[in-house]
Amino acid sequence: MKSRFNTVDIRAVIAELNSSLLGMRVNNVYDIDTKTYLIRLQKPDSKAVLLLESGIRIHTTEFEWPKNMMPSGFAMKCRKHLKSRRLVCVKQLGVDRIVDFQFGSDEAAYHLIVELYDRGNIVLTDHEYTILNLLRFRTAEAEDVKIAVRERYPVENAKAAQPLMSLGRLTEILSNAPQGEQLKRILNPHLPYGSTLIEHCLIGAGFSGFVKIDAQFDISQEGRKVLAALQKAEEFMESTADFQGKGYIIQKREKKPSLDLDKPPEELLTYEEFHPFYFAQHSKSPCVEFDSFDKAVDEFYSKMESQKIDVKALHQEKQALRKLDNVRKDHMQRLDSLHQAQEVDRLKGELVEMNLDMVDRAIQVVRSALANQVDWAEISLIVKEAQEQGDPVACAVKELKLDTNHISMLLQYV
Repeated sequence: MKSRFNTVDIRAVIAELNSSLLGMRVNNVYDIDTKTYLIRLQKPDSKAVLLLESGIRIHTTEFEWPKNMMPSGFAMKCRKHLKSRRLVCVKQLGVDRIVDFQFGSDEAAYHLIVELYDRGNIVLTDHEYTILNLLRFRTAEAEDVKIAVRERYPVENAKAAQPLMSLGRLTEILSNAPQGEQLKRILNPHLPYGSTLIEHCLIGAGFSGFVKIDAQFDISQEGRKVLAALQKAEEFMESTADFQGKGYIIQKREKKPSLDLDKPPEELLTYEEFHPFYFAQHSKSPCVEFDSFDKAVDEFYSKMESQKIDVKALHQEKQALRKLDNVRKDHMQRLDSLHQAQEVDRLKGELVEMNLDMVDRAIQVVRSALANQVDWAEISLIVKEAQEQGDPVACAVKELKLDTNHISMLLQYV
């Protein structure tokens, strides 16, 4: 299941937020938990609630989320500086998964910076990006920068957009890739598009979505096709700058277990992924379409918890039915064994009835020998001598089990 925003999602939702929220003033700030905050916005003719979850997502929401009774210190700080200020701008810092919300203008401006990668962060700064409060102190070792109160947030360190990868650079990356690795996974760390968009564009260029770099993959011939796919991905990225499309939730089918074998199993559809485009790899999956990407994301996360409960219940039901099925199979195997044993006993009974005189004579001979206190070994010897002489009763005796009072006999249908 998809759990957080990628770069394409961020660009699409920023475009939608800029078209719907700019000019609204902050009415209040609430915290749902230690990572998730709600900003209530309004203007004379409309209202909206902006949801920010550190490291995960940003979108407006129409659902009633449970708010903490006592606001956190960070929520109180945001109320102090952002209340009544107008939302002026929402932008991405470079191509990093960092979103900058600007409230107010000029020297009266404040910035709320949401980091949507790794462990995430939400940072409140003044107009010069001096940090006033934040969720998580950290040190960016690569740039030797501290993200802490009274330090300046390093907006200039955001990774800038790069020109399209050259054929030579692409060939170098593919040549150094480990054999057997999927092409989309090889390309993903070198590009800002995300593996889903890369896979879609590779399919559009004639590749399988799971194409691998192996002995059958000719880099010199296929390199230009891969480069054309990356050009298409770049066009998708550019289109998100003023995104006005729809939103899509890809669903996953799970069959509900049923004790009634005559009925076809029912299906449980659960949300699996959300996207601002309908990608080719999802063409065979059930999909729900929304008027905007923002609404699709809100629906996805709002139903996530309830669907987790449904899926958990489904898996428990499957497990219970699996145990029941195992018990049923065990009972069937035991019944089969009993039926087989019953059939064997029936055949033995029929053979004894058909050869009753011979069986009685064999029993009488053995009983007489035992009554006369003949040694067991001698009884066996007597039987063998009679067998050698062709005595029919002795020949029918297969084995003497005198220690358990049993005689094994070979009987025939007559």
